[in-house]
Amino acid sequence: MKKQIVLFVVLFCGIYSGKALSQPAVGQTAPTLPNLKIIDNNFPNRENKYLYLDFWTTSCAPEVRSLDHLNSLALRFKPRVVFLAVTDENEQQVRSLLQTKQWNYLYVGLDEDQIYHKKFSVEEPPVFYLISPENVILASGNSAELMDYKLDSIINKNDSLRLNIPSKYVAPSGKYKMIVRPSAKNKK
Repeated sequence: MKKQIVLFVVLFCGIYSGKALSQPAVGQTAPTLPNLKIIDNNFPNRENKYLYLDFWTTSCAPEVRSLDHLNSLALRFKPRVVFLAVTDENEQQVRSLLQTKQWNYLYVGLDEDQIYHKKFSVEEPPVFYLISPENVILASGNSAELMDYKLDSIINKNDSLRLNIPSKYVAPSGKYKMIVRPSAKNKK
């Protein structure tokens, strides 16, 4: 009996740890994603923009309320971030909910084939991923817990890191002179 319990625990831990390792984590490259069917819109242009990818369902009231919050974040961050709310539910179900909502700044995507859900190993929404323009995962968690100042901080920190990347351009030697201004001590 002891051997069976130990074997079960080892097997369970092996399956669980394998699953945990398959989920994309902060700092990793985000999975490549195909275009998604977007309700009442085209797939957004992500060029030089962050992607806030939120997984949700229509049947969970807290998740629906969190999308109200995301809509206000999307309005504030519109020039820099694309907010994409993804559900694996059917279009009719989603459209009936959308008739009661004013989510004008969110893109609502249908993942009926669960391609996005599988690539991000999402089993139980809500969960979000913030992805940089370079396709690196910067943050993940529960979207209801993300406040605008946290999102702003993550984006600003990433932008400042992007700006501090050394340039690959090297000036040819001898073409430029360094101008040294005399300091107050060296002036006579």
